[in-house]
Amino acid sequence: DRRFCPASQTFTSLKAATDDQDLHVFLDDMLAMSSFVYKFNNIRRIVRANEGKTKKKLFRKDTKVKYFEPALVLTDMGSQERDDSKQLKYSITLPAILRFLENNRRWFKDPDVGGDLEFDDEEKKEPFVLEEQLKKQMVDNIKIIDYDDRFSTDKGGLVYGVVINLTRQWITVVFRGTIGLTDINTDRDFRLDHESFFGHEGDITQGGEPATHRGFTEYLVSNREEDSIERPYIDRILACVNGEYERNPDMQGKDFKLFVTGHSLGGGLANLFAFRTAQLMAKGDESVKFLPKRVKTMTFASPCVGNFDYNAEFQELEQKGFLRHVRIANEGDVVPTNAIYPPFSIAIKGNTKVYTQNGVNLFLKPEEKLVVDYRNTKSMRSQTDLFNNRDNHKLTEYAARLKEPANEAVYEQTLEELYQIAGDFTA
Repeated sequence: DRRFCPASQTFTSLKAATDDQDLHVFLDDMLAMSSFVYKFNNIRRIVRANEGKTKKKLFRKDTKVKYFEPALVLTDMGSQERDDSKQLKYSITLPAILRFLENNRRWFKDPDVGGDLEFDDEEKKEPFVLEEQLKKQMVDNIKIIDYDDRFSTDKGGLVYGVVINLTRQWITVVFRGTIGLTDINTDRDFRLDHESFFGHEGDITQGGEPATHRGFTEYLVSNREEDSIERPYIDRILACVNGEYERNPDMQGKDFKLFVTGHSLGGGLANLFAFRTAQLMAKGDESVKFLPKRVKTMTFASPCVGNFDYNAEFQELEQKGFLRHVRIANEGDVVPTNAIYPPFSIAIKGNTKVYTQNGVNLFLKPEEKLVVDYRNTKSMRSQTDLFNNRDNHKLTEYAARLKEPANEAVYEQTLEELYQIAGDFTA
């Protein structure tokens, strides 16, 4: 048990990837990243909101909040010159985050025991669950190359991280999921965007009218405020990742893989980011010149992100070998569905019936073996569970179902074997 994942469990049957076997994701690593992107954002938000503030107390002396070495998790005050494509001024390591938590327990509490930390002002000695998870993850040499939550609030906004595992030799781009009203408004905008990924020569290879979810797409193609270069977020992220492959001395002469992951909204963004990256690879674009020739994504509870013609373009990139996607969905989770019906559809912009899913689907059932299928798009009505819908969407529930012993044999497959089991991905 060494990985940092929601259920503090590892999947020991997963075997290491080799190029010929092409197992694209260590399942526990992607769970870890999808969970971490929430937790790290929460820690940073609490520190920013409370550092230096005076807390009034009844019948007790007022307290001024003073964190021990906030530079361990916030790089804003660093004297280093900022990279044009990064928010962080320097990389953040897991030992640094652990040291920060160990020395700042007074200012946090863990009400859900393993959930998100909250602000507190009480002395405490017992370590948080997160500290134990970090220690297990520190078996690997992991660095957070970039983490951009600069314009996120408690209502949401685009948050992503770029993480390098020098031990496992991968870089992962991870997106955070929905946390508030801003994100919810983004989630519900199912109007079709025909231009952002298909507006230039060579973008459309299969004909038709491919289009993507407008809300998610706008998160990626909107310009980042205060960027030294005027460009969409997605170009900034690609510049960061491409730069690491080109210039990071720890990566030179080694075969580092490129992964993308996220949960919920983060899964939708991961799907689109991976697609766009693969699309640029297929076109030989300079922005992805130094990346490996395949991008591999694993998403958890991802909504549908495009129409049937988008899926045709997605499949073309799968067939050419530029793109692989394992989409994990829980039975009874309505978020990864299409055909949203009344009264829920009243809050939706656009027609959800024109959407479909992509990639190999691992469909998780409680206390049963998972089902491997290709695409396997479900309607909202077929997955509506009035008693457990919110729980079915939680990343902790995904982790719990993935631990089902009957699923172990599936995890021993390579990615290409999963694609063969799932069926014809040209259909």
